Amino acid sequence: MHDENNHITIPGFYDDVVEVTPAERAALAEAPFDEKAYMKDLGVNAVWGEKGYTSSERSSIRPTLDVNGIWGGYTGEGAKTVLPSKAFAKISMRLVPNQTSAKISKLFEDHFRSIAPPSVQVKVDYHHGGEPVVTPIDSVPFKAASMAMQKTFGKEPIPCRGGGSIPIVALFEKELGLKSVLFGFGLNSDNLHSPNEKFGLFNFTKESKPFHILSIFYRIKCSIINYL
Repeated sequence: MHDENNHITIPGFYDDVVEVTPAERAALAEAPFDEKAYMKDLGVNAVWGEKGYTSSERSSIRPTLDVNGIWGGYTGEGAKTVLPSKAFAKISMRLVPNQTSAKISKLFEDHFRSIAPPSVQVKVDYHHGGEPVVTPIDSVPFKAASMAMQKTFGKEPIPCRGGGSIPIVALFEKELGLKSVLFGFGLNSDNLHSPNEKFGLFNFTKESKPFHILSIFYRIKCSIINYL
């Protein structure tokens, strides 16, 4: 389901993708990234992904299709000349604005059925989908958050996009009409979601300060609005 340039071959997959502007890509590129250290950490000899994009961009601003697990046939000890009757795979797709999980899931199933040989029966079970969202970096909440982070840590933060899944952010936007600003206090070395996950005390002591600054900012802002 990928071509020679590692583009996803599902018809219509990229139709709704919002392309990131050159200025936004330049801003993303300001974030420090050592590709050799990245490969060493992953234990790989080369990176792989969509042609024309960096490793950082592939994991943030571009959609993906990944096989998370695959199994079938005889997998026990020893050898058996058994022809498997079934094979299974778990597949996930990371989406970007303005893709929707329902549409992409349908496109995937239709494409998978179309490429299956006549001798194969295809059954697709849907698990769940999270919708992609993005917060404008020129918005008042983002600028306030940026100011608070700079005041706390002494450096202007670089706006980044993440490839993780936090579906409730899309729910906030859909039901409340509110954009979310996500703060990242952890470091790569904190090993998020792993058995030895940790959080540095030096970050913990500073964690509440940006929110304190933000609360002051909004109290001032609301006072000005009430006065006017």
